[in-house]
Amino acid sequence: MEKVTISDYGFRAAQIEINSNCNMACSFCPHPIKEDKTTKLDFQNVKNIIDQIDSTDKKLDYMGFSQFNEPLLDSRFFEIADYAKKSGFKIRMTTNGVLLNKEKNITGVLNLKPELYISLQVLDTNIHKTARGLNLDLDIYVQTIIDFCKRAKNKDFNVHVVVGCNFNSRFSYFLKKILGVSTGDPSVPRDIKTTLFRLRGILEKFYEISDDQYKDNLKALMDIKEMKKIFGKDYGEQDGFNIFKNVNVKVRLFWYGMKLVHFKPIDNNFSCHSANLAISADGNVVPCCLAYNKDISMGKVRDKSLKSILSGNKFLTNLRKKGGEKHLTCRKCFGEPTYRGTLVKKLYFALPSKIRNSKFMHFFTQSY
Repeated sequence: MEKVTISDYGFRAAQIEINSNCNMACSFCPHPIKEDKTTKLDFQNVKNIIDQIDSTDKKLDYMGFSQFNEPLLDSRFFEIADYAKKSGFKIRMTTNGVLLNKEKNITGVLNLKPELYISLQVLDTNIHKTARGLNLDLDIYVQTIIDFCKRAKNKDFNVHVVVGCNFNSRFSYFLKKILGVSTGDPSVPRDIKTTLFRLRGILEKFYEISDDQYKDNLKALMDIKEMKKIFGKDYGEQDGFNIFKNVNVKVRLFWYGMKLVHFKPIDNNFSCHSANLAISADGNVVPCCLAYNKDISMGKVRDKSLKSILSGNKFLTNLRKKGGEKHLTCRKCFGEPTYRGTLVKKLYFALPSKIRNSKFMHFFTQSY
């Protein structure tokens, strides 16, 4: 089958959603409103997709097997991931970590040796069960992740515990409210002081198990002012901190996935350069990791080859250029929760990129 170099179309990652179910129903995620929560992508179809993607593409960062699903719910996951790894792909595994309390999953991960990302969200004990849609105490959940990190200690693959937080200052929060732009998901504290206070409680648990060589550096993280300096930076600029040689904890801005439903659309005066190509469990090929249904499907892998779907695709071409006709879903994704906010966003995109990327404008992108 003809192979496709997906970086030629601006993609740096391939995500194949092998199953559409999840063991959480998070308030900030579109999964609870998905119509399809049971479909599995046929094993042969998954292999066909893997075989169509050029594994020698030097600009391709990784292949993963999640979109809005939890891959460990699929008994085929390790077999599929192993096939992709043997085909030459670097494997990234993203999980909420709940099922890392099962020995078969722990052993499977240790044998697969993926670049592992554990997504740790909602640090408030009082709302954790409601916000995550699962009857599981926060302390038990965090302990499961900590216990796994101890099992993965100094193995020959990397583990990243990614904690979702927002960093609104009091000034930026109220300014955003006045302007009508997003201040982030309600399950995340609206101010940096509360965020860092709760984060410190989590970090203390990781500090307790860390290797002695890292403890001196970690002591600084018990100070709120020092935490603000470290974690107030963009995710990509953070060094994070190591608890073991191969286990790292970082903070990522909390992404409000439900905005694709609740936000108001802006006009077409923007361009999207999403780098994640995703194939959903129903076979639809979508241009980003936020697409949870077939609304912005570019085609179906059961009907066409991946290369024919991407080649000359008008949807993708328009998405990449400013002013090209965009789908309503994409316009909502770049929009805001109020019509007042969409006007602000429109003015924002009219500014030269140098101004948009300035430190003065940085607070507009410090929460989602």
